[in-house]
Amino acid sequence: MAELAAVPGVPQQVRLIAGLRWMLFKNSLRNVKGRLEAVSSGILWLMMTGIVVGGGIFFGIATYFLVAEGRWTWLAGLTWIIFLFWQIYPIFAASVGAQFDFANLLRFPLRFGSFFTLSIIYGLFDPGAVASMVWLLCMWIGLGIAKPAAIGWALLVLVAFAAMNLFFARMVFVWIERWLARRRTREILGFIFILIIIGFQFIGPAVEHFQHHRAALQTGWIPALLAVSNALPPGLAGRSLQLGLAPSHAQAGLSFIVLLVYSGAFLWLLGIRLAAQYRGENLSETVAPAAIARAPRASLPRAAAPASPLLEIPGVPRPIAAVFEKELRYAMRSGPMLLNLIVPVIIVLIFGFATRQPHKGNDFFAHASRTGFIFPIAIAYTLLIQINWVFNCFAFDGTGIQFFLLAPVRFRDVVMGKNLFLSVVTLVQALLVWAVVSWFFSPPPLVIVVATFAALLYGSLANFAVGNILSVCFPRRLEFGAFRQKKQAGVTMLVAFVAQAVLIGLGALVFAGAHFFHRIILAIPIFLAFAIIAAIGYRFSLGRIDRLAMSRRETLTAELCRQE
Repeated sequence: MAELAAVPGVPQQVRLIAGLRWMLFKNSLRNVKGRLEAVSSGILWLMMTGIVVGGGIFFGIATYFLVAEGRWTWLAGLTWIIFLFWQIYPIFAASVGAQFDFANLLRFPLRFGSFFTLSIIYGLFDPGAVASMVWLLCMWIGLGIAKPAAIGWALLVLVAFAAMNLFFARMVFVWIERWLARRRTREILGFIFILIIIGFQFIGPAVEHFQHHRAALQTGWIPALLAVSNALPPGLAGRSLQLGLAPSHAQAGLSFIVLLVYSGAFLWLLGIRLAAQYRGENLSETVAPAAIARAPRASLPRAAAPASPLLEIPGVPRPIAAVFEKELRYAMRSGPMLLNLIVPVIIVLIFGFATRQPHKGNDFFAHASRTGFIFPIAIAYTLLIQINWVFNCFAFDGTGIQFFLLAPVRFRDVVMGKNLFLSVVTLVQALLVWAVVSWFFSPPPLVIVVATFAALLYGSLANFAVGNILSVCFPRRLEFGAFRQKKQAGVTMLVAFVAQAVLIGLGALVFAGAHFFHRIILAIPIFLAFAIIAAIGYRFSLGRIDRLAMSRRETLTAELCRQE
């Protein structure tokens, strides 16, 4: 009994965990890599501060004018914006938040109350949550200035609304972790999610196309949509504010109670998952063990199936061909990589719909489609979407990096195999984009096609020259289809974006200059000259990669084999 009484309570355990996280952060600043990561995170937080301050000013002023002018029904629109930002922003900007597997806290003898409380506190420090709570505070200030009599009721509703958002975000996160315990499920849902995100790009063209049906739309599904939105938590919060300003205390109280019921339901579902984790639930991707039937004694053992021969590529050494085959087999089983092949094609279709809508702002795309420059624009986008693969090429190898380091092959052969695979992927993407551009618009002129492929050669070689060095010096483990990835190294992302801006910007200047002087054919030798310079840089990076990999092998294995 005395030992049980000596166990720290919930407040003490929360303070101990917070102190532990602070000491880990301070210790990470002892090396250069940790300091660079801290600086990059600080820059991202400064960028986030601008969004928070600007959004707070907008929500405060908007709330003031809506309340002062009696347009209380539009308050629900503001609560919907905050709700969507709170829930969706962490998905798009996961690299800004603290990437930490919360279940690791169960290594310590925590009480369930401490574990539950720490989960809620963890959600409060998400960048989306911080921004949203500041915006809610600004809404409350704006409403209080416009109508001081309702400041108490507004505070009560907005606090309940913030609690609901917090519980809902944490509940969704822990349940999605449960559903995505298997790799195949992660990839399928990730594939669907990316398709939904891409589908949002078609909203603008679709609205323009159906704009002449505006009257029918307003009398059709929009009122039904408003009725549904008022029954959901963001609509209930806005309706509670509206009815509290009316004033209609009975209906406002009813909406507030339903909002509390939603919050309680989300908190209950969150508690179910956290209790399962606390009891020792271990989610695994392996199949449950099953009884194996014994073979009859009289049966002879079957001959082992012959191993499949390695892929033979003419003129390519076998180690490079083996790495190429490994990358190909992994890609064929990865939904995100297969989707990566068709994303540029979808972007071309979006450009096509945009050029066919008769409204301002499409002159650029219309001119690009007429002159054939839509093809190099789409190819430039293919370079942008390959940042994770080019500048962190060992990200998805994980513990397999140990085999690369132990195998009797040069590390430059491993890197060249990966570069060869990405080159083939880029070439296939370029051919697909060319086919879609030719079908949807018109075949681009041959001189533009040749110049674009010359630019693609120079851009790919330059990316590989820089990306191979960064992949060894600043590796970071990622997983296909994971709901929230561990953040990329800040130095890698900074150099990657600068490199893409320089390469694409230089290519755009060459095309613009050649088009201005009506000598597009001049772009071909210019890009070929750039490609020669990039090839020299690529050869130089390959010459240093073996020695660099050996000197950084501890960093490679520590980062890529680490389980978070």
